[in-house]
Amino acid sequence: MARRLAAPLAGAALLAVVACTGGDTSTAEGEPPSPRGGGLLARLREGGLTIVIRHAETDRSQPDDPTVDLDDCATQRNLSEAGRADARSIGTAIDALDIPVGEVWASPYCRSRDTAELAFGRFEVVNGLERLYPERDEQADQRLSQLLRQRAPRDGQPNLIVASHGVYPSALAPPAAIGEGEAALYARAGNGFELVDRLEPDEWAGLDAGAGADALSGGAARVPDSVVAVNGPRGTGSAFRVAVPGVLVTSARLVGNAPEVAVIRPDGGRITARVLGLRHDVDIAALVIDDDSGLPPLHSASGLAEARGGDRAFAIGGSGAVTEGALRALDEAVTLDGGGELAAIRLDADAPPASLGGPLVDEDGHVLGVLTGAAGGRGGVAIPVDVARSAALGIVRDSS
Repeated sequence: MARRLAAPLAGAALLAVVACTGGDTSTAEGEPPSPRGGGLLARLREGGLTIVIRHAETDRSQPDDPTVDLDDCATQRNLSEAGRADARSIGTAIDALDIPVGEVWASPYCRSRDTAELAFGRFEVVNGLERLYPERDEQADQRLSQLLRQRAPRDGQPNLIVASHGVYPSALAPPAAIGEGEAALYARAGNGFELVDRLEPDEWAGLDAGAGADALSGGAARVPDSVVAVNGPRGTGSAFRVAVPGVLVTSARLVGNAPEVAVIRPDGGRITARVLGLRHDVDIAALVIDDDSGLPPLHSASGLAEARGGDRAFAIGGSGAVTEGALRALDEAVTLDGGGELAAIRLDADAPPASLGGPLVDEDGHVLGVLTGAAGGRGGVAIPVDVARSAALGIVRDSS
């Protein structure tokens, strides 16, 4: 892998250190104050934070060679498929949540660079970050700590992202012991820094839990209880429970060729869903989980038959994300990624990428369609529920 350098955004200033090595943990010194419940997302959107994210999950069967060549990924321990999916989901969530990102730094290690590339699509290699692991080089630490004091963001500035090691510059004190893909958030405090909070990889998408939910009433208010977040190989999306026990419906594009995907329930619990099958021609996939308790099935009833242009509708994603809009079209001709064409439903609002695979419902909570990103552009396009139902039932029958 060649070293890559991307120019930072103008006015960049958030530092998220995406840590890059195994065994490089540090000792936590007390629990940070936690502005959860919407406060943390607001704080992130304000900018001015230094965020340390250890590299995503790695393949432990491929250890670093005794003599690592930083320009040869074959000599290094690299990201696993689950780690690559986690890195994408972090970047997707940060983009969907409108969290400002400025410069992106990375250690020369491939797992660090890959995490930054998959999450943010760009980075600048900062030499010296690799010299903090496995043993801290004091000169490198002093230089990097000084660099942080000079370039870490101040209030109101975009966040600066750095992909580096689990052992990071001592200027960021107190240190936090973080696992692969986990984040430690720091803010300036006088001449130093303070630890604000910590986030697991799958917690980013849930920072806006309940966002827009106050727009729901009646039957629609119960829909988020049936919708889960999905971490697939193509990023973060959503799925929802249907009438068949244990079966979830989502976007085939989100699932890709993965045999299973990680699912985050509305209560925050994380489980694994097996992929029953795919219909790429209509962008529908069916998943199965062992325990669907607490996920009430959604139904279509006669919602689509009675729908009219201009009707109020809601695109619902995992973690309670809700996008409200009006039905702009019920039979808009769209071309899917595989070249197939169908008449799709168009909402007059763009749902965030993390909602893809989730349901489009009417005010009574009846499913009108399944949100798709396979028709190009952002969300707001849905596969009609009758097409999705037929495809999903066919997949279930073929798998039995």
